[in-house]
Amino acid sequence: MAVGMDDRSKSVDAVINILERCRQMAKPGPSCVQKQTNSPAENDCNTMPDGSQWPHCQHYLSEDEPVDPLGQSIELIQYKDETNLADIMRLMTKDLSEPYSIYTYRFFVHSWPELCILAYDKTRDAIVGAVVGKVETQTDNRKRGYIAMLAIDASLRRQGLGTKLVSRAIRNMQHQGCDEVYLETEVDNLTAQGLYSKLGFIRDKRLIRYYLNGKDAFRLKLFFTLPSPMPPPEYC
Repeated sequence: MAVGMDDRSKSVDAVINILERCRQMAKPGPSCVQKQTNSPAENDCNTMPDGSQWPHCQHYLSEDEPVDPLGQSIELIQYKDETNLADIMRLMTKDLSEPYSIYTYRFFVHSWPELCILAYDKTRDAIVGAVVGKVETQTDNRKRGYIAMLAIDASLRRQGLGTKLVSRAIRNMQHQGCDEVYLETEVDNLTAQGLYSKLGFIRDKRLIRYYLNGKDAFRLKLFFTLPSPMPPPEYC
């Protein structure tokens, strides 16, 4: 009986491993993007790095883990008009490492206003957090959401506000029929990686010299549906 139980356990473990590999399937891009490996030396890239992609995804959380619960004064609202744009730019410009022009912000908020979620503090009558994203359709007709920017006012960090903003954006992407959501974060931003891991994201690729400061990035993905397997080759 013990031998039989061991065989069944091994079979279950094998099935779990296969399912996990299926979750991590992703279509490779044309630029020099590498799968994460255990050895940093294996991440060298001899062609153009993926840093040419624009704009870069940036997330400033600074230990944005739930420590103190948010009060009733914080309300999540959707971007309405240009009156919100100055607040978004103030938050992002203050904390994020790469500067964006006003045209970049307008590209996102005018094209996907439902994916621009703001945290409004009613007691201060001020915007204290924001997340910005978009939705795109791939060549295989899979829709995927992209979380481009996230920033929280310094006075409200460590209260789970970043998690609430990202969760709302993800929910809106699901309502638009997205099959997956992806983003990039710096390899040494362990706080952001921990937050997204709790939300179900998995590490997909390492992007060499992705940011203007020369740092590498991890691409993280959250799958709602699995990509279709590649069809077998046809032989004459």
